[in-house]
Amino acid sequence: ENLIQALERELLRRRFGPPIRLEITEDMDPVTLDLLVRELDITQQEVYRLPSPLDLGGLFELAKLPRPDLHYPRHVPTTPVQFQPGEPNTKPDLFRAIAARDVLVHHPYESFATSVQAFLEQAAADPNVLAIKQTLYRTSGDSPIVEALIDAAAAGKQVLALVEIKARFDEQNNITWARKLEKAGVHVVYGLVGLKTHSKLVLVIRQEGGTLKHYSHIGTGNYNPKTSRIYEDMGLFTSDDIVGKDLTRLFNELSGYAIEKKFKRLLVAPLHLRKGLVKRIQTEAENARAGKPSGIRIKVNSMVDEQIIDALYLASQAGVPVDIWVRG
Repeated sequence: ENLIQALERELLRRRFGPPIRLEITEDMDPVTLDLLVRELDITQQEVYRLPSPLDLGGLFELAKLPRPDLHYPRHVPTTPVQFQPGEPNTKPDLFRAIAARDVLVHHPYESFATSVQAFLEQAAADPNVLAIKQTLYRTSGDSPIVEALIDAAAAGKQVLALVEIKARFDEQNNITWARKLEKAGVHVVYGLVGLKTHSKLVLVIRQEGGTLKHYSHIGTGNYNPKTSRIYEDMGLFTSDDIVGKDLTRLFNELSGYAIEKKFKRLLVAPLHLRKGLVKRIQTEAENARAGKPSGIRIKVNSMVDEQIIDALYLASQAGVPVDIWVRG
């Protein structure tokens, strides 16, 4: 609660923070510009003249105009084959599908609603599910994901939600969700001091035939049904016991129960991720030098880590085909 109160005070200060950049149109008159520079107490070096419209967010309003003749056909995502119902007018059993084999989903081409959202909703309603643990970084204003966690808590399940209230520009939204979850009986934690929890994880623990089975979802995108329609992300559903136990250890660490330093399958930052990636890049370089098949394909939002970049250069020089997609 002290952390939330401190963050709320900081959010109030943000509204009155010093400006760092002034964007203006190319044709702004000098009198208006001088007034803005003087009143905002900035220098000319902090003024940027832009040839394009300043608020591109307004284009969303244009897209809402009732002119179907000017619109591309609306994209309708598919449901992964494994998650499709076996019979018409029936609901699929996602636990059975995941137990049979791992399922990799590719958003927005494959539906978030009929995969991730359906997985959580089924877990919340299933009497054999004992516990649900999830990280929340960003979600939508009317989130069915949060509602599923609330339903699960109301049904008597143990529910842990790690809400990252330091998610940039979503702080207030996440504080609101955290308080709503706490009121519903969800155990809400805020991660580790000095670290931001950016991982997208769900762990469901289910009683099956006298044993506990782990069902996991590990994704690259937020649990947000709105952005999942336009952002490209991957998500892996698995009942692999080693992955499930790794996630159990990770949630124990994130919720402050124990400090875990060893994981069998996961590469967890900040201790293991860089080391693990560099090792795998070096393995591909060794394969190339030995005349074996090799290759690296990376898709990321940004790439600024010098050790990773240097390792990729060395792998490329060793003959490894390296393909990189960087969004920003």
